[in-house]
Amino acid sequence: MNSAKHGTEGKPKKKRRAVTALLAGLLLAFCACGAKETPESTNQSKEGTETMTEEAGGSEDRRDWYEQMLEASVISTGTNGRLEKVLDRMEKGESVSVALLGGSVTEGAGAADFKESYADLFVGGLQKLYPEANISCVNAGLSGTNSALGMMRYERDAVEPAGKQPDILLVEFAVNDYQEPTDGRAYESLLRTVLQEDNAPAVILVFSVFQTKWNLQEEYIPMGEWYGLPMVSIKNAIEQPYAEGNLTDDKFFADEYHPTSYGHTVMADCLMEMTEQAADNPSSLTIAAVPMDTVTLADFAGTRLLTAENADGAEVSAGSFFGTDTQVQEFERTGEASFPDNWMHEGGNGSEAFRAELSCRKILLNYKTSSSEEYGRVLVYLDGEQVAELNGYAKDGWNNSNVALIADGKENEPHVLEIRMAEGDEDKKFTLLAIGCGSFEPNGLLKVYEDNFPVGIALPNSVLRKPEAYEDVIRNNFNSITCENEMKPDALLDQGASQMNLEETYTHAVVKFGNCKPAIDFALEYGMKIRLHTLVWHSQTPRWFFTEDYSKDGKLADRETMLLRMENYIADVLGYFEENYPGLIYAVDVANEAFDVGNGDENGIRMKDNLWYETVGSDYYYQAFVFARKYASEDMKLFYNDYGCMDKAELILRNLEQAKAEGLIDGIGMQSHLSTDDNIQFKFMLAVKQFCEAGYEVQATELDIGVKEKTDSAFLIQARKYRSFFKNLKRLQEEGYPITGITVWGIDDAHTWRKDEYGLLFDENRKPKPAYYGAMLDASIPDVE
Repeated sequence: MNSAKHGTEGKPKKKRRAVTALLAGLLLAFCACGAKETPESTNQSKEGTETMTEEAGGSEDRRDWYEQMLEASVISTGTNGRLEKVLDRMEKGESVSVALLGGSVTEGAGAADFKESYADLFVGGLQKLYPEANISCVNAGLSGTNSALGMMRYERDAVEPAGKQPDILLVEFAVNDYQEPTDGRAYESLLRTVLQEDNAPAVILVFSVFQTKWNLQEEYIPMGEWYGLPMVSIKNAIEQPYAEGNLTDDKFFADEYHPTSYGHTVMADCLMEMTEQAADNPSSLTIAAVPMDTVTLADFAGTRLLTAENADGAEVSAGSFFGTDTQVQEFERTGEASFPDNWMHEGGNGSEAFRAELSCRKILLNYKTSSSEEYGRVLVYLDGEQVAELNGYAKDGWNNSNVALIADGKENEPHVLEIRMAEGDEDKKFTLLAIGCGSFEPNGLLKVYEDNFPVGIALPNSVLRKPEAYEDVIRNNFNSITCENEMKPDALLDQGASQMNLEETYTHAVVKFGNCKPAIDFALEYGMKIRLHTLVWHSQTPRWFFTEDYSKDGKLADRETMLLRMENYIADVLGYFEENYPGLIYAVDVANEAFDVGNGDENGIRMKDNLWYETVGSDYYYQAFVFARKYASEDMKLFYNDYGCMDKAELILRNLEQAKAEGLIDGIGMQSHLSTDDNIQFKFMLAVKQFCEAGYEVQATELDIGVKEKTDSAFLIQARKYRSFFKNLKRLQEEGYPITGITVWGIDDAHTWRKDEYGLLFDENRKPKPAYYGAMLDASIPDVE
């Protein structure tokens, strides 16, 4: 956690007390947030201002405690550079837009007039601090609403009125989220949605407080720290003044939930304190990247708002919910209905169900509760199964919004949502205000290369057995999995079972699939494909598999026996996936690393430490393709996979001629274990073109680019190499070369076979490295010269 209070002693302050010291003038100034102005409210504001200014700063002692209160409110001025960037623009006199999204406190409840709300005072304070700037404001506060509804409303209520994304967004849900149905995921989803906008807006977290001194800031501070956000806590601010008697409930709170005009002034002053600290001591004017990983799953990002006027592509049949409720909650500032385009069931409308066909993974229902007993219960069905019962009547209802979570899936799926009046309540009313429809829309590498090729990741079981820690990184960047080791022969072959009944297993070793089950389950859960690595390889195929009695030290079997074992092994592996998981395997490394001049025979076929060569002969790799083509399904593309391809392209092409001529092979996998010294732009890409022009698909199958030292300069060179690698393969694919995939060989630098070479896109804490932004083709990473 970073606060500008640290290390700032002795530094001159820029312009202090922009709100309190100038409060009387501000309240009479232009109201940027659109509060209604009347002669009565103006006079009331003048009187209130004189009182509040006197109380807050009428003596040296009072000034001391007030200053301390404001300083205590600042949890952080932010570390991502966004607020400083906007403040710099205001200093230069540019136009800046501010939006506020929250509940009744943000709307202005408790203040004598909207112009005395913290929202209006804060925007006025900014205008005084930066008089040359043109500051506009949209206040999207709505009483009683939580962050799930805030996520649904953001685009409609905070963006559309201004016609553009805000430059600053204040988020205030710390007191309204006590019954929020997503357990904080919607809150973080909202933050990520805004932070990923192209204009790099600043997001400020405002933690207001109830009279009981309760809020949810301890739940949300970790999110603010993770994203480097400015944070202001009213709970922290008032703790000491309450203890010392400088603040009391009758001064600060209008009721158990809302601050008085004085309380709103304190809130605005706290925000200005944070702003001025950020301006005095900027962390950076460089915008920090949004972390790929999340604190929660943050899986409600981009939730769309569906209404009776705009169903946004959903097929809706209102049934007996064809009415429109005009008695719905209003925005207090404007008097406009919060959800005027709703679906209402009125008594006597019949009992036909509301029905919507949606394609999404999340469904939120926003419905009205009323204190009138004319409103009744509905039953909610998802895909034919009852999932909820909602009651439109509540003793304390006031036509307010309520949000229920109906679908909480992980993948986009077609759903049928049905809502019907409960038995006995057919003649009562119920109002469905809106539907929130959340779909998974990947960011990261998948978004950049969605029109080019799959982007894969090699994952060990240590990651796959606890995927929640890596879920967001994986799902936003990769749509293909390769098991790092769990589909290699030594992971699939069962020595004990093969030895138990040697008469039956002599040419048909037993295969087991438990080791690769975590990868299968993960791929199925998240709709990913699997690249099978590898069937026939001299390494990681145990010696016992080649002996007559399946013992480690036994006599090697003959060619005929080993060809039968090879065929049966390939048939068992490919048949298992085709029978149990059809379509899951999209590519198969049939033969791996069969060619090596230094360790090979006169034709470059690997001899050293190669029991396949020793038992079957120099054509073993060809025989592997014969059997693979025999048992592979149409969905499975067959690949030859090797390292150092840019140095032995001619050797590979020459030895694969027969298999290619007979239609046994589809592509070549280039392992791509590279270093920053390798010539990627020309030499590597020349080999890619050679393979493609010879009629092969090409996949980069095991990508990592190592560096020898953990320094900024080394990581920048690495980033440029990654940029060159991805950019050139993308270019070749768009020129018509059949580039059909890139697979990165590891999730992060904590899970890599190349220790101390830091060759992957994410560091050991799953934070994006410059290499990641190079692969993303980020403009901040220069091209390789």
